[in-house]
Amino acid sequence: MKKIFILVSIFISLSLGLLAYLFFNADSNTKVIYKDKIIIGYAPWPGYAGLFIADSKEYFKEAGLDIELKAYPGFEELSKDYVAGSIQGRANITLEAINEAYGGLEHRIVAAIDYSNGSDGIIASRNIKAIKDIKGKRVAFEHGTLEEFFLRYALDQNQLGLNDIIPINLNPEESAEAISSGIADVAVTYEPFMSKALAQIGGNKIYSSADAPGLVTDVLTFRLDFINEHSDAIQAIVGAYFKGIKLFKDSPQEANIILAKYLGVSVDQVPAQLNGVTILSLDDNKNAFTFAVGLQSLYGNMRQIGEFIKDIHSKDSKDFSFDTDLMIEPLFIRKVLK
Repeated sequence: MKKIFILVSIFISLSLGLLAYLFFNADSNTKVIYKDKIIIGYAPWPGYAGLFIADSKEYFKEAGLDIELKAYPGFEELSKDYVAGSIQGRANITLEAINEAYGGLEHRIVAAIDYSNGSDGIIASRNIKAIKDIKGKRVAFEHGTLEEFFLRYALDQNQLGLNDIIPINLNPEESAEAISSGIADVAVTYEPFMSKALAQIGGNKIYSSADAPGLVTDVLTFRLDFINEHSDAIQAIVGAYFKGIKLFKDSPQEANIILAKYLGVSVDQVPAQLNGVTILSLDDNKNAFTFAVGLQSLYGNMRQIGEFIKDIHSKDSKDFSFDTDLMIEPLFIRKVLK
């Protein structure tokens, strides 16, 4: 009996030990690619569906990453933190990415997110019907960002310039609020703020990214120092991102519920906001990362916008001679496509 008792005791001890091991190491099989938090900044925009879904569905976590999506009210504060190194990556725009590189930041585009096809716009009070009518009007836009570039482009197409308007420096959300409250006559903004303001004032969209297709391209960028040290983490981020894109394409109803939460709108408002955005699939990225002269190629897009920025800074003493092609890193897309 004593021998049996000893054997039973050993069995119980081993069983308890195994249970304790399994309990305290329940997550030990979860791969960890990068143990610290990685922060990706963004300004609210419906085109960032892949990021929102990957975050909500914990695709980043499944890939062994601790990702925080940090929302910013506008591009200026977002760019400031990104350049300073407070965040490692950001949902970016080709224009912003070039401006940041012009300022000295070394970073790379690792994925093409979307093309704006009407979701960026210039909206006006109901008595203003066209761009030519905004001469002498109060125009709200964020200085030094996409909004200023977009406004300059639209004005130039109508033989006008910034000297022909009264500028008010506000971020996109504040600009939409300014036109709703009567502080501004015109606002340069984007979804989800644009639709809300138009509904409130019964005004007009007098120019949009649909009038300049391919001009506004969103991309995912990371600082080069982080890419060089943690390329495996970047690869995992890109893979999880396109897993989110797949759900967006395959399950739009579920995707809309997720997007509504991140955009701060009702679920039934999401489709209308997405109407002005062309979200790019993995196959689209294959084409975007191919050399071509058109705006749908990142190389063509960056070269054309680079020339525009170079022209704007032509009076600066600083040299603008860097090659925008070098800002594009196709390695991660190629590995996902394999």
